[in-house]
Amino acid sequence: MGLEKETQRKSELYEYLTTTHMLCIFILILDMILSKNVFKSIYPAINFRLFVLINLIGFGVVFLYNTKNQLDRQNPKLHTCIDMAYVTLPLFMAIINFYIFKTSLYYAKTILFLPVLIASSVKGKDTGLTMSTVCAAILVFYKVAGERRPFLQALESELVFISMLYVVGWFTGGLTDIESQHRKQLNANLQDLREEVARREQAEEQLRKLSSALEQSPSIVVIADTGGRIEYVNQKYTQVTGYLPEETIGGNLFAAQECQHPEIHALWSAVNSGREWRGELLSQKKNGEFYWEYALISPFRNSDGVITHLLKVAEDVTGRKQMEKEMARLEQLNLIGEMAAGIGHEIRNPMTTVRGFLQLLCGKKEFSKYREYFSLMIDELDRANSIITEYLSMAKNKPVDKKMQSLNQLLSAMAPLIEADAIKNNNYIKMELSDIPDLLLDEKEIRQLVLNLVRNGLEAMPPGQNLIIKTYMEDNEVILSVKDQGHGIEPGVLEKIGTPFFTTKDNGTGLGLAVCYSIAARHNASIKVETSPKGTTFYIKFKVPA
Repeated sequence: MGLEKETQRKSELYEYLTTTHMLCIFILILDMILSKNVFKSIYPAINFRLFVLINLIGFGVVFLYNTKNQLDRQNPKLHTCIDMAYVTLPLFMAIINFYIFKTSLYYAKTILFLPVLIASSVKGKDTGLTMSTVCAAILVFYKVAGERRPFLQALESELVFISMLYVVGWFTGGLTDIESQHRKQLNANLQDLREEVARREQAEEQLRKLSSALEQSPSIVVIADTGGRIEYVNQKYTQVTGYLPEETIGGNLFAAQECQHPEIHALWSAVNSGREWRGELLSQKKNGEFYWEYALISPFRNSDGVITHLLKVAEDVTGRKQMEKEMARLEQLNLIGEMAAGIGHEIRNPMTTVRGFLQLLCGKKEFSKYREYFSLMIDELDRANSIITEYLSMAKNKPVDKKMQSLNQLLSAMAPLIEADAIKNNNYIKMELSDIPDLLLDEKEIRQLVLNLVRNGLEAMPPGQNLIIKTYMEDNEVILSVKDQGHGIEPGVLEKIGTPFFTTKDNGTGLGLAVCYSIAARHNASIKVETSPKGTTFYIKFKVPA
């Protein structure tokens, strides 16, 4: 770009020089016409020398015009030669004016200012002074050779004029040199500015790429100052938490975890001392829901090595932890079921024998006073047998009889039994059954699943409340939901839902929900729980057969 600017400047300069030369040629021709000493013959004489002179002048005009037009295609190294051609042409015309046309010396010598002005304007002070010397030599030579004067006398007579030539060459050339230096400095400054602009554009492009990468990152990215004040969050953070950037920026980096992570202060100390921290954090979304994130929190240092910011890169691992928890629960249920299957038969046989003898003794008159005790023992044996049955229900390899049938029809058939249970607790049942496709179901297991969920919901509600059973389609899945209007489940209890033998009831076995999870797993379904102070909803999600 600098070379293009210099070439453009040269082209503009040559435009002016060409015009100047044309004017010089016009003056030369005018001098030739008006001079009385051009030739011995009457003007206009057809003279060979005149013909040659006119052709030389025409050649010079064509040469200058062609040089100007071809400048952009010239090698920059030839510019000096072109400059010299432009500078010497006025000198050539001055010599012609002196020695051929023999114009009055008083007027003719003023034309010597022209080559001095052009030389100093184009090439600077040194060339201007050199041209002044050449013009002075021409003038003195003309005095000595043409007028036959002694050298010193010729020099003395034109000393003032020669001094003026030097002053013009020095002053004009000095201005040209100053302008040239300023132009070079300006070009250097412009080049520095262009380089700085290029560097900044490159830095801005890198910044745009980095910003785009952060915004499109599949991980949560948060940048905070050393005090934990959030300065930046990316789109993934908003997608996961629900908080908009303007709601988050200015807040504390650990505000959502402070009461959830027992080692939050140790974490804070670690990152502020320059060490990275990796681990899992339990955080809270805008809607109050908790989620697990695996986070890397590291200090960000400037060029001097000083910690200026904290960088948090996190990934939502709630789904993975739920899957791990579910797999652990199913493995536990399967283990219990397999153990029950292995020993259930051996335990049931003696229990059946004992129950039979108790019934026999209960019917004898001599043991009538112990009949109440015998009935209690029989009830406890039946309860033990039902527990063994529930154990067997948790076995992964339990045989099931699944066939395509309507879930809505199963629920409708169970409605009288469910409503009877609700009436006992002074509660009500509402069924909202939407159109859904048939599913591959084991009728007995689905009945057991629904009864367990319904009875848990009824026991959790005070009298006069509604238990709502719904079926509907969502995301190509059939959803069965059972919603109670109780007081919700505590977070500590919610984590243990479905764990065998965990119960909050005084007489519970802790196997009801565990059996529900096993039945769901055998039907390739999943269970999700949502709870609040207004009640709890169990969602059983069945995949639609292809």
